[in-house]
Amino acid sequence: MNKTAIEWCDYTWNPVTGCKHGCPYCYARKIAERFKGSKAWPQGFEPMFHPERLLDQRKVKNPQTIFVCSMADLFGEWVPNSWINEVMLAAKGASRHTYIFLTKNPKRYLTIPGDYLGQKNFWFGTSVTNQYDADQRIHWLQRLPEGNAFISFEPLLENPGHLDLHDIKQVIIGAQTNPSVEVTPEMIQPIGAATCPGVVPSIKMFCKDSMPSWATRRELCWELHK
Repeated sequence: MNKTAIEWCDYTWNPVTGCKHGCPYCYARKIAERFKGSKAWPQGFEPMFHPERLLDQRKVKNPQTIFVCSMADLFGEWVPNSWINEVMLAAKGASRHTYIFLTKNPKRYLTIPGDYLGQKNFWFGTSVTNQYDADQRIHWLQRLPEGNAFISFEPLLENPGHLDLHDIKQVIIGAQTNPSVEVTPEMIQPIGAATCPGVVPSIKMFCKDSMPSWATRRELCWELHK
């Protein structure tokens, strides 16, 4: 467990690390390869299960919002079902916290046992960087039975096209940094149109500090404790 500078959560928790997506903008891969061979990253960015970390969140006594597997994709096709079940079970066992799950493979959420999907303190999200991602991923979130669904448009690299965001409760938007990619009003317009009050009032938008100064909405469905 680590306190984090990520603006929309309080802690990160990484009982699974590593990823095989190969995204060129991935910050986690850079860190893992830099410290490959260390205690934290013995195999670099190769997917790895850390069972010794499963109870770390229980040591934090006050309720917190926790980003689960910030240095991995817990729902990647290469991840064994047993790893996912162990992580979800451990999260369920410390229900005072809010848990944020984020994946580029949201269809796998539908394989999770229903008692996990029904946890009111669990949020399930997908990453969208462009129109292709939007077309391929968002509809899987809209099939979740409980509707604690969110989208992370980060890094937003192009206009995502027309968006139907029914049953989505939260969107987060961030720009790519190092190297930076400017987010223009044209890129964010479809997201704003789909989330503006009066269209779908239940959707909240959180614009990260990496966004231009004109992107000012900072709304979250979950509570922070920073």
